[in-house]
Amino acid sequence: MKVNIKDLKWYGRNFDYKGVRYFDYSCSGFEFCFTGKKAVATILSDPNRQKKTERGIIGVYVTEVADPSKYKGSSFWESFPSGKDFEPVRLELTKEENECLLFESPVEKTVVIKVLKLSECAFGMAGLKKLEITGEVVKGAARSSHAPRIEFIGDSITCGYGIEGVWEKDTFCTGQQRPDKSYAFLTAQALGAEFQLCSWSGIGIISNYTDPATVMLPETQWLMPACWPYTDKSGQLRLKLEPEVWDQARFSPDIVVINLGTNDTSWVRGLEDRRLAYVAGLRQLIEAVHRRSPKAKICCCLGIMGQELCDSVKEACKLFSKDFPSVPVKTVKFDLQKEADGIGADWHPSAVTHKKAAKKITAALREWC
Repeated sequence: MKVNIKDLKWYGRNFDYKGVRYFDYSCSGFEFCFTGKKAVATILSDPNRQKKTERGIIGVYVTEVADPSKYKGSSFWESFPSGKDFEPVRLELTKEENECLLFESPVEKTVVIKVLKLSECAFGMAGLKKLEITGEVVKGAARSSHAPRIEFIGDSITCGYGIEGVWEKDTFCTGQQRPDKSYAFLTAQALGAEFQLCSWSGIGIISNYTDPATVMLPETQWLMPACWPYTDKSGQLRLKLEPEVWDQARFSPDIVVINLGTNDTSWVRGLEDRRLAYVAGLRQLIEAVHRRSPKAKICCCLGIMGQELCDSVKEACKLFSKDFPSVPVKTVKFDLQKEADGIGADWHPSAVTHKKAAKKITAALREWC
């Protein structure tokens, strides 16, 4: 039985092209419940455009349902696997067209299957072309209107970069990315929130990451203020499409979390004129977020990988609040990561550090939920 792509429950940003639905951002994907023995998805990717270490990775999460009549599907977290030792099945998208076995059982079972993009948007694409099951779909209810909705705008930290790598031992590969272990995912889980991530490794507001020892100009080719407004600018450009502006009606957040500045620090380098440019850029991004989501509360955070710009984040928020005093805005200064908690690939935070950051920002956002 072929399942209509539009009948699935979708999460995160996605777009359709030639009958394929692309879901490229971290933790974007789909869910369905069925009673049967087998489910196979055909997923398109672009491995020939990437290094072998940068191929797309998806995670498959399967939860057995004892009573199909109780499946509602009204929340992302309703059927998400519990237990600290649970691990999804990770599938690498090594071909342009990948036949991905999502579930197989010798006996008929009722299961909820979630497929989420674990590698980030900057690397291999993922597009669902076809979903076939041996069995019958179990239909759920409409999405709950009571759960808070959070949008996270960030860089590699939000993408879960290098969580499963080890500093000074491993070099980055997409197989180490675990956005489902990132502070953003854990915060949404703690608050029972629907969520989406718009995140990209190395990205900044006035400059992406630059090597202070060798680079004397800012890296401005792919900045967040020029990326965030679009559904999937990178993916649509790869398909030679004009990028479409994200439709706010598809996901209207109650809270927007902005975690940007870690990469800008590599360009600011303690110089006041550059620092002021960062403050102005962040203040403008906050206003852009407010204008698109006028009812959303806004939280700006920074500090896990460096705290040089934490005071600048506060300054940008104060400048915004002067002009928009009725908009709830707050800042969260994360604790600097510690070697005792482990360090991931390329000096990125470990799973332990992400848990600590999630605990801190969850406490800060709880009053808004």
